[in-house]
Amino acid sequence: MSEKAISSISVLMPTWQGMQFLKRVFDALDAQECPLPWDLWVTDSGSTDGTFEFIEALAKDFSVPLHLDRIHTVEFDHGDTRNRLAARSAGDLLVFLTQDAIPAETTWLANLAGEFEDPLVAGAFCRNLPRQDARLSTLVLSRDDPGWSEGRRVVELPAPEEYANMSPDQKRGLYTFQDVASAIRRSAWERHPLPRTSFGEDVLMARAMLEGGKRIVYSDAAKVEHSHDYDLRETHARGAIDGSFNKSWLGRTCIGRAEDVPVLLDRLAPGDQDFIKTLGLSIVEERELASEVRSLRRAAFEGLHRGGQTVHLRPATRMRQDGDLKLLYVVHGFPPDTWAGTEVFTLGLARGLQALGHEVAIFARVPGTAGGPEDFEVHEGRFEDLRVWRMTHRLDHPNLRASYEQPRAEAAFARVLAREQPDVVHFQHLIHTSTSLVRVAKQAGCATVVHCHDYWGLCSRVQLIRPDGVVCAHNMGAGCFACVKERSLESIPALASLGSGVQAGLVELARRLESTEICPQEQRTQAAEFMDLSEREEVVLGAYRDCDLQVSPSRFLRERYLESGVFDPHRFLFSENGLNLEHLSARAKSPRPEGVLRVGFVGSLVWYKGCDVLVDAMGLLAGRSIELSIHGGFDPEGDEYHQDLERRAAGTRTKFAGRFDNARLSEVHADLDVLVIPSVWYENAPVTIAEAFACGTPVVASGFGGMAEFVRDGIDGLHFEPADANDLARVLARLLDEPELLASLSLEFPRPKSVVQDALDWEFRYRSLACVERRAHNQRLLAEFSPREAQGSSGEILEQGTEMVLLRPGAVLEFSLEGVPEGPARLEVEQFSLAGELGVRLTGRVEIEGNESYMLPPIQADREDRAVLQAIDLRLPPGASNLRVVAGQQASSDGHLRLVRLCLHARPSDES
Repeated sequence: MSEKAISSISVLMPTWQGMQFLKRVFDALDAQECPLPWDLWVTDSGSTDGTFEFIEALAKDFSVPLHLDRIHTVEFDHGDTRNRLAARSAGDLLVFLTQDAIPAETTWLANLAGEFEDPLVAGAFCRNLPRQDARLSTLVLSRDDPGWSEGRRVVELPAPEEYANMSPDQKRGLYTFQDVASAIRRSAWERHPLPRTSFGEDVLMARAMLEGGKRIVYSDAAKVEHSHDYDLRETHARGAIDGSFNKSWLGRTCIGRAEDVPVLLDRLAPGDQDFIKTLGLSIVEERELASEVRSLRRAAFEGLHRGGQTVHLRPATRMRQDGDLKLLYVVHGFPPDTWAGTEVFTLGLARGLQALGHEVAIFARVPGTAGGPEDFEVHEGRFEDLRVWRMTHRLDHPNLRASYEQPRAEAAFARVLAREQPDVVHFQHLIHTSTSLVRVAKQAGCATVVHCHDYWGLCSRVQLIRPDGVVCAHNMGAGCFACVKERSLESIPALASLGSGVQAGLVELARRLESTEICPQEQRTQAAEFMDLSEREEVVLGAYRDCDLQVSPSRFLRERYLESGVFDPHRFLFSENGLNLEHLSARAKSPRPEGVLRVGFVGSLVWYKGCDVLVDAMGLLAGRSIELSIHGGFDPEGDEYHQDLERRAAGTRTKFAGRFDNARLSEVHADLDVLVIPSVWYENAPVTIAEAFACGTPVVASGFGGMAEFVRDGIDGLHFEPADANDLARVLARLLDEPELLASLSLEFPRPKSVVQDALDWEFRYRSLACVERRAHNQRLLAEFSPREAQGSSGEILEQGTEMVLLRPGAVLEFSLEGVPEGPARLEVEQFSLAGELGVRLTGRVEIEGNESYMLPPIQADREDRAVLQAIDLRLPPGASNLRVVAGQQASSDGHLRLVRLCLHARPSDES
């Protein structure tokens, strides 16, 4: 892969609470003399010391384009935040600079860029110089640091055999790289973004570049002033982090035994002493400095030893051949069948990644239609320019467990997965499909992401609100059963408070009841449902946890999931959803008639949206200059809740305006002074809030959940107590009584993330995940067929019940192998033998492409009915598209087959 010459540079800087050195850093950057065009990109992570405002003031008069944005502190990650900056910039060379690294010369940037004249150089890092006020102990400790020494170095890997025989210590020496001040070719970054990690992302990047055949340069001509005077506690903590990183990511134990620490200290002491003698100190000062250095080294070594005790090992990452990706999105519905928030977000993200040049497909559940495909049949089609695999599922669950774990959905997905072979599977939702899809994707060697758009993982009702309107703070344990059955709701808190031992006892009791035949069927059914619901949280959250990344579009929802104790916070991202709001504009508000405050509601008129609270507040403000327009489908004759709203609104200035085309949203908002979102459940990241802000309308919202997060009280809106009409009336009265308040709430609206920006963010995340070494599970499911899913048939075939078919002698069922990979496989054939058929022999054969034939041993009837599972080891040739099951060993024999299902699994090559 040839590298083009560097023609532009983007300098990328993450900041947080950085005022100590920012002026010197930006003065040095402003003075750079670089022949190549460059720009500066800064992302601040929620500073409160004036960092953001300082940089914002500089942007206007800075010598090069300066782009500044901010993210929440929760979003920061050493690798991801730098990747985010890289994704938004356009320079051929990505220069990473920390907020406290001060370029030492005006030629710093030019010198660093000059290292890339060699096309094999993928990365370069700068020489660090101590600050003028650095402690002497810092100078001593850095005397042997490869990032401080004189002399340019070019590093590349030795011959493969020599590299393979190097120890972890020797390899770690090769990987030296510091993104304090460094540069990476964009083409290399696209093939291997910085890994998401709390430490060492630069070292992992260096390993990937070197193992990808590239070179790394230590540029002592590009110098920055950068040093830290760590105390004993900080030194020990950094040592522990470093030790854990080396063990987890590099398989290297820095200090294996605590007793090695004094040995190392004694080994380094003479060198430290020689260096100290060059500093011109008195004998007393030399002794004090030597003691200080020894104490700091001890703290570092003890930290390295402690951190190295971790048992959490991480897979290696590798540079990909190119940055192209194959992506599969899994969602519970998709246009044109459904247009809800998750579906629209998935559509926008898929379009965005496809526009960036990646191969994208969708796997979506669709409801069944009369005379349409059977449940769990999958058909490939298109929506606009996207390929969509649609799996029919009528949601006719035989039991409660099938609502979250469905083997037939798993089998359908496995066939699509075998056909698509994606790098990454992004689960936008697992409702109406199956949580086991995660396991199938991981067994196939795919990277996995789950998007938590709502509370379904915690609550089978999705919204953490009971039928009686009481909001749940978390999963309610045994109390969830009362909620789902809508019985004895008042008992939920008591049931939820039962200890884990008591709840386990209830599950065991239910298990015994369900298996006791003398119990009435109704009780047995309830016992089975209780067990299914009791196991639901562990199964669903376990599937979420097993994904490589979890993501939430709101911090509030993320915290609810983290409170379960199941997730690693570092792998659970907060990332706002990208929104397509280009069609919206903040139009000038139409004149207010007679000073009337125009209040609006936009959304579905369902009880949990709390419109009744808003209407009741209007009743409390009767006689005031205020009017309410409710925009949403309204059917008081056919909907009991709508009828109740109409009754409550009598005598108030409330208008039910009905639905409107979304293209008119800006026009609707031009006639509103304020939008009210009175939901009585938590919500998550309501799009209505972002739409209102884009139209220049402040928002009054229930003060909890995602609403309180996205509406800043007193800045772009106001909060009120959820489900409290009196408090909402009080807040609306403020807008009437304080004329200047409405104007002040309209001064500073946040800019939502666009679909384009979101696609760029997900592109680097997907690429980073795809760089992780994974192996497909040796026995992963390749395909599963029920007899009804046969693509063709011949001979006499009888349906027996809902799941079985009987093939009479010579009858044939044909199944498609399209998308199933070649190689060794194991076919499991499940049949059912009936006790009364003593004269019937179940036997037959399996043919691949009508050529290779594999025999099914005969099954003789027993005294009882029984299911029989037979396994055949076979090999699928390249391009195999057809599997035939034939009743009888020979075409004219008298063998029958009573088929229940067929499962095709991959088989390890060494078993073939």
